[in-house]
This record gives sequence, structure tokens and C-alpha cells, in this order.
Amino acid sequence: MFGGAVVGIVLRTFLPERHLSEESRSIVISVGIGLVGAMAGLVLALLITAAQNNFLNKRSELTEMSAKIIYLDEILADYGTETNEVRALLHHTVLSFIYEYWPGDVSQQVGMELDMTDTRVLYNKIRSLVPRNDDQRSLRDKALTTSLELTQLHDFRIVETDKSIPITFLIVLVLLVFWIASIFFSLGIYTPPNTTLIAVLALFALLVTIAFFLIIDLNLPFEGVLRMPSAPLTEALDSIGK
Repeated sequence: MFGGAVVGIVLRTFLPERHLSEESRSIVISVGIGLVGAMAGLVLALLITAAQNNFLNKRSELTEMSAKIIYLDEILADYGTETNEVRALLHHTVLSFIYEYWPGDVSQQVGMELDMTDTRVLYNKIRSLVPRNDDQRSLRDKALTTSLELTQLHDFRIVETDKSIPITFLIVLVLLVFWIASIFFSLGIYTPPNTTLIAVLALFALLVTIAFFLIIDLNLPFEGVLRMPSAPLTEALDSIGK
């Protein structure tokens, strides 16, 4: 985007003065830049809102998953000592999940990389329990339902979480960069160059770049600087077995 301004400043030195008249400048800046700027601002705002909603939805799913983990552990604890192995497997499953995406948050609890445990294994372990009375049968049914919901949430999150930006999203970003670069180009070509102008244009380009950074980073909730915090899952992990 700042390169557009530089190209405009350089091209200005080769254009005849009649091409840089006050009338031309008024039309380009008032009409052209105003129209493109309005469109770019609208699209940029929509992209930021969509990225923020995407991040908050993932946070909500993570919180829901953590709540179901705590609830499942409580059900297994009420079932009896027969579920000690299942609860240990639940602890391992949650620990491996956290280690996959936030290795630094559980590095003190593991000595080496964990094998990923599928939530279906946990479901099958619960299904293999043999209840001795109606209370245990009811608890096992609740545990199976919760485990199945947990599996669905886990699978949905895996499908939704992609380490690449969708091509359609990238096309919109490229078009938006082109629009904003054209604005900087117009400012560069119709404004007499000086050090202050160049510094201001560089600052404007930096501010817009930060907005693009927020859009991309919020669309990758498990990576980047603004990555999703692991607090909901680590709290659920600490509660297992207690």
C-alpha cells in the first residue's frame, strides 16, 4: 500500500503540470478517493467483524467442550471406582489435546510428546462398563451421551480449524489491498511530496496493515499472536480425578 504512494510520487515528476491541475485533483480526491475509500472501509469493517465473530465462536466451543469434560468426570466419579481407568483416559485425552495446540501450557506435566487419544476410544471405554444397578446404568447412559457430544464437538472443531486461509477470503483481501493502494497512489500523485507527507503516508499504511493483521490472526484462532487461550481446558484438566 505504501508502495502505491511511492509510485504516485515518482510518477508525479514525469507528468505535465496540466495533468496535475486543481480541477483534476479535486475530482480525483473528492469523488474517486471518497468512493473507493467508502467501499474499502465498509469491506474492512465487515472482515474485522467476521473475524472477531469467528474467534468468539471458537472460544465458545472451547468453553462448552471444557464444561462437558468436567461434567463427564463428575458422572464417572459418581459411578464408582470402576471408572478409575476411564477417568485416567479422560485426563490423558484432554492433556494430549492441550499439548497438541498449547504445548507450553502443559510442558511441566509431560516428559515427552503424547500420543493423540481419539475421543471415540473414550466413548468405547465407557460403553464397555457393566452397570450393577439402575443408578449405575443411568450414570453410564449420561456418560455415553456426554462423551458422544464431546466427540462431536471435537470433530467439528477439527473440521473447522484449518491452518490455511480460504482462497475466497484471500481474494477479498487482495482486492481490498488493491483498493487502498489506489488511494495511496492518488494521494502520492496529486500531493506535492515532502518528508512530512511521506512519513504520514507510511504511518497510514502501517495502521491499515495492523487491521489486516488482526483479520488474518483472528481467523487462525489456534495460531499467531492472538491465539485462543487454553485456560478453559487447563481448568478442566485440573479438575479431573478430584
